[in-house]
Amino acid sequence: MRTEPLSEAWVDAIIGASVDRPSTPGLNGVAAVTIGKTKRAVLEIVEGRAVAPTGADPEVEIPVTAKQIAAWADGELSLSVGYMQGDLKPVGPTGPLLAVLELLDDPTIRVAV
Repeated sequence: MRTEPLSEAWVDAIIGASVDRPSTPGLNGVAAVTIGKTKRAVLEIVEGRAVAPTGADPEVEIPVTAKQIAAWADGELSLSVGYMQGDLKPVGPTGPLLAVLELLDDPTIRVAV
């Protein structure tokens, strides 16, 4: 099922899809994924799973284009590879960034949204 990227339903689908993921201590953080200046979704990652946002301020911001998020949803773009190639320009510490990239690059998560 496709949901509108960065919508509340998109975040809910990611949370639901990550419930059964194995716990991974250390993969924690709060990240905001943004398209332009108006579309924004906050993902909170606790031990490798997305959880309902607690309202904590994002530690890292990951700006993407609509084309990038569509390519990610289609399985054509790994956000981790995009970051390593310099196509994604996140702002903030590496720890929370790696937690969200690891989660979003899981094929199970991508298929859920």
